[in-house]
Amino acid sequence: MPKKDHGITLIELIVSMALMSLVVLSIYSIELFSRHHVISSDKRAKVQNEISYAIEYMSKYVQQSIGDSQLPAIRRYPSAGTQTGFQIGIDLNNPQTPKDLSDDTWVNFYLSGNSLIAQKGASSEVLTGRISGVFAANTVMPNSPGQGFYVNITDPGPNQGIAVDIGLVGRYNPTVAASADNPQVSMKTRLVSPSSSAQ
Repeated sequence: MPKKDHGITLIELIVSMALMSLVVLSIYSIELFSRHHVISSDKRAKVQNEISYAIEYMSKYVQQSIGDSQLPAIRRYPSAGTQTGFQIGIDLNNPQTPKDLSDDTWVNFYLSGNSLIAQKGASSEVLTGRISGVFAANTVMPNSPGQGFYVNITDPGPNQGIAVDIGLVGRYNPTVAASADNPQVSMKTRLVSPSSSAQ
């Protein structure tokens, strides 16, 4: 009996090509999805790190602050007639002179464009350039913030120091609306100065 030739039919070839295309497309989609999430997570981490650094930096100076009822340790920072941040009085003298506040140094924290600046004497440092929005004085940051730099200075009571509520809202690109490609991060904290409160 003669042997029949067994080859691949056109239908089998088309089906196998379609299956291979689905496998390749699935692998590419997973890789593209993973890459997008890795990039987005990396951007979010960068913004979180910068905002955390800014809050820790401010916290360090609040813990060193010195003041009394006449010259509070923490007060609003006016710049060119408008309030753009707050300032903290610290004693950098060696030896320190806690009873003489007139020789203390003011550390200013203010918003300039999208940059949060720390200024001590003639030197200044940009803590982050990712702040989105504007300065909001006398306001505690809400759960869904729309501004960039919230500062609310309060007097908790006698012998409890002065409290400052700080809220920061940052984006990877602060000039563009928040999105999956431009993540927004917000953090808030309450810092209390160990010095006397203002009456």
